[in-house]
Amino acid sequence: MEDADPEAYLKAAEDHVEAMFEGKRAGIRPIFEEILEMARRLGPDVKVCPCKTIVPVYRQHVFAEIKPTTMSRIDLGFALGSMKAAGRLVETGGFEKKDRITHRIPIESLSGVDAEVKKWLKYAYDLDA
Repeated sequence: MEDADPEAYLKAAEDHVEAMFEGKRAGIRPIFEEILEMARRLGPDVKVCPCKTIVPVYRQHVFAEIKPTTMSRIDLGFALGSMKAAGRLVETGGFEKKDRITHRIPIESLSGVDAEVKKWLKYAYDLDA
């Protein structure tokens, strides 16, 4: 099997992100950028893999997922297992369905990318060590 062309992959990833935030979703792009930067600061082993509708964030496995859910909201999902929801954290039903992403925080403004988001992002990152 031939290896994928890294240049083509990077171009496709860039195109996916551009398509996710074009038009009416352009206003939530700064929220995405802030979350992405926060995730990258967690450690040198953080990787992102933009797809058409989501941006998974992973180390060994996906520990978070950035998803523009509506024109004005990003849902930041976390792989937290069976943990009970607290604060702004919402259970997704993912644990019962054996999905990787089990919780999420809806974010509608830059001010929503706060200490609580950072805490859960770091917690999910540490769980994937």
